[in-house]
Amino acid sequence: MVKMNNRALVLIIVFFAVALFVGGKFSYGLFLIVFSLVMTSYITGRSIYNNIVNLTWEISFKASTGDRVSLKTDFYNSGLMPVPYLSVCAGLPKKLAGEMQKYRVYSLMPGMIATMSREFVCKHKGVYKIGVVEAIFEDVLGIFKWKKVFCDERYLIVYPKVHLLKHLDIPMRQQFGTAAVRHNAYEDCAGTKDIRKYVIGDCFRKIHWKVTAHRGEFFVRNVELNASADLNVFLDLYDYGFDEEKSYDIEEKGAECAVSIIRYALFHSMSVNFAAKGEELIAYTAKGVDRFNQFLDAISKLSAKGDIPIEELISIEARKLSWDATIIVITPCIANGAYAFLPLKAAGLELVVIYLCGCSEEPDKGFEVLKENDIKVFAIRPEDDIKQVLGGHYE
Repeated sequence: MVKMNNRALVLIIVFFAVALFVGGKFSYGLFLIVFSLVMTSYITGRSIYNNIVNLTWEISFKASTGDRVSLKTDFYNSGLMPVPYLSVCAGLPKKLAGEMQKYRVYSLMPGMIATMSREFVCKHKGVYKIGVVEAIFEDVLGIFKWKKVFCDERYLIVYPKVHLLKHLDIPMRQQFGTAAVRHNAYEDCAGTKDIRKYVIGDCFRKIHWKVTAHRGEFFVRNVELNASADLNVFLDLYDYGFDEEKSYDIEEKGAECAVSIIRYALFHSMSVNFAAKGEELIAYTAKGVDRFNQFLDAISKLSAKGDIPIEELISIEARKLSWDATIIVITPCIANGAYAFLPLKAAGLELVVIYLCGCSEEPDKGFEVLKENDIKVFAIRPEDDIKQVLGGHYE
């Protein structure tokens, strides 16, 4: 794209008008000189435009939030004309780098290469096109300004940060993988956890007869609990109209909570059901640590642009769940959803709510409503340590 300096255009029109109405060799000669300079500037600028080449050599195509990424881009002048002034800007989104990109100025002699190095810390998850570079240059006389956009099909995938939870402080009705619960229905009498003395009321089939015979008093076995169940994770991506910065922070924290919980579940042999409604509805079900990357890829691409409130999504999906299933809801708003969640508790579902609130915000009224109805609620701010909040004193 080329843009002509308005002053130069006015100057040409003035000289042409003088030559046309005044006449004379001098007037026409002066107009021809000015016109020749303009055409020379245009031709040389067009030549430079066609001969500037952009090459991106180094880029980490996958990263996580908080990682430092290095990007190097070469600009090569393959023509015969020098480039006295080349202003370059890498088109990195503010959501990715955390700041607006600044122009850098270079000069290129024929056959010369200029390298633009850029390092930045990945601020938010997502899939970003990082091959877009904008170059602006002018001729020596400043008559024309040229703008060339290099659009290379290169993408950077930024995953949300995964917190390695050692414990997940949530109530469980079913047995989840290798995690323990206190329901006798899930006892596995073939596995012994530890041995203790008999107390009145213990079941006789738990008596450890060898130890009892050896010590002369009754001892019983505490057995392992080895049933299995599903962990159902719902991520709220409804568009609540937050300002840009708050929306990015909340979206990022919600994604970190989701991937950290899912990783914990899969590494403890749990089956995970994940559902979210952004621009489109996604639902994944998997078991086994080898499936974690599928959840990670899917969550990285989500954005908070949904049109269905989380309580509506859960009411639809909850019909597919068994009466004693556990649901984890990750949401930045519980003012309206709190009352909608209460029937789920009454229906026998175990409900856990992770409330994403701003730095200076106090939990809204829905927070107290849920707590008063014995629903486990965690309040997480952008600066909070997810491991400490969700894992409690076990971390």
